[in-house]
Amino acid sequence: MKAVNRFVSFFRCCTNGNEPNGDQYLQPLNLFNPRSGVSVEDLVEQSSAAREKLWSSLGTLEPFALSQNLSAAAATGPKWPALQQSFRLIHRPNGSVLLVSDGLSDPFDDVQESGGNVNGYSLEFFIETPASELGTSPADVKASWQFQLLFTVSQLAAGHGSIRSIIDDMELLSTEAEGVAEAVPEAARGAHVNRAGRVGALLGLHDHSMGIPAFIPNMPLTDVRLVNIKLISLAELKLITDRGAHGRRRLAELFAAQPGALVSSLERPSVL
Repeated sequence: MKAVNRFVSFFRCCTNGNEPNGDQYLQPLNLFNPRSGVSVEDLVEQSSAAREKLWSSLGTLEPFALSQNLSAAAATGPKWPALQQSFRLIHRPNGSVLLVSDGLSDPFDDVQESGGNVNGYSLEFFIETPASELGTSPADVKASWQFQLLFTVSQLAAGHGSIRSIIDDMELLSTEAEGVAEAVPEAARGAHVNRAGRVGALLGLHDHSMGIPAFIPNMPLTDVRLVNIKLISLAELKLITDRGAHGRRRLAELFAAQPGALVSSLERPSVL
């Protein structure tokens, strides 16, 4: 339970402390049904191929991968399952762009008995944003608040590996993410950056009309959930802070009533 409490302290699930079950109902990860006897290297290749097939089906996949400095990440950050800390960029037919994590669902490279391995943390994250709000070069993309938010949440998930089971139990999570504020243009900080220098995000929204599946097909070991990250305003974050799980559900309802429910944009008016 101490480990779960540490996880919540990082993800700041914004409970009001009075919910009888809500945010207190956190269970350890228990979704593994490993089903393989092939080498770890082959499993990593199969997992990467399954993800790339999905990414390519969602739009035009850029050939380059975005990554942070792997040697620095290995020394100071959480370990990704196969040490492939990567992100991809997809241009959607509707004019938006997807940034996706690409490696959280790799099999663990230090599990030599492949029959006991799993698809990493059994999830990948994505942010959808208008193309007009994102630069075109890899350097511009990596400097964007969208990439920094995706990177921060991915790192938190890698460091606290039970997030998949928590999302399965609770459906929606929220976080106040550090390390993103400096990438937010100064004109937008008043509506999105709190006094602690964090931005709010809602994790786990669904919109089947957008053609983005809830799971990545054909992963070789265990099922892998594709989890949306949506930037929220300070007013929307306050609703979660005040009302916890009920506030998250209410925001999900309000977002679902608008077009582009999954899209993150600094130009989006608050739903409150």
